[in-house]
Amino acid sequence: MTLLEGCRSWKQSKRLAAVAAYEDTLTDARVAEFCRCLSRQMGHGCEVVKQMWLVNELRVPQLRSIAAGEAATSDLVIVSVHHAQSLPVEMSQWIEQWLAHKHRRPTVLLALFDPVYQGDSGSMQTYLAQVAKKAQMQFLVHSEELPEEI
Repeated sequence: MTLLEGCRSWKQSKRLAAVAAYEDTLTDARVAEFCRCLSRQMGHGCEVVKQMWLVNELRVPQLRSIAAGEAATSDLVIVSVHHAQSLPVEMSQWIEQWLAHKHRRPTVLLALFDPVYQGDSGSMQTYLAQVAKKAQMQFLVHSEELPEEI
């Protein structure tokens, strides 16, 4: 299932449940912009219900458990991070927790990364691709575009 195919099925259900984990205000803004664009694509007939989790909140076991429960039943799981060798530990723990409780229905895992010119996210991308394969999820990656030259 591609994201566009997901959009079709989400439009039919008239509701899209999205859960996002992000690192800071920049990665939060990236998620917000993506969801705005997705909402426009889906039209007025479909509601996008978005839950946002700051990685620092995932350090608290009770909050991580709540976030994992939301992700396990969502249509779209978004991970928005900066380039690094690996995901923050709290985010990996959250992923493993919701993965253990994921329902058997079509879900998309979307990684939103910094622009390619700012670094490499290869190891994180590989890890997330493995998670998606294990959970039988569609895995998509999006990096911001290069800034236009003046």
